[in-house]
Amino acid sequence: MHVAIIIFSLICLFAYRIRKLPEVLRSILLVLGLISGWFALFEIIGYIEANPYLAAIPIALGLGYWYWKRKQRSVKKTPSDQ
Repeated sequence: MHVAIIIFSLICLFAYRIRKLPEVLRSILLVLGLISGWFALFEIIGYIEANPYLAAIPIALGLGYWYWKRKQRSVKKTPSDQ
């Protein structure tokens, strides 16, 4: 059930991006995607509350990505020695 809500949210938001759909259908998909996205967010938070050690995974990934981007920016800003 938990994964189904997340997949439904992503499918609705992906289908919303298709420009050839009528505006009414796109609006319905947007509303469905947003509502199911909220439910998915609550399910993910509930799962992390039940298993608090899993919260370390997204935190570690986020910090690793932040460090990597910071290192890339600092390499680009330093002038090359010639």
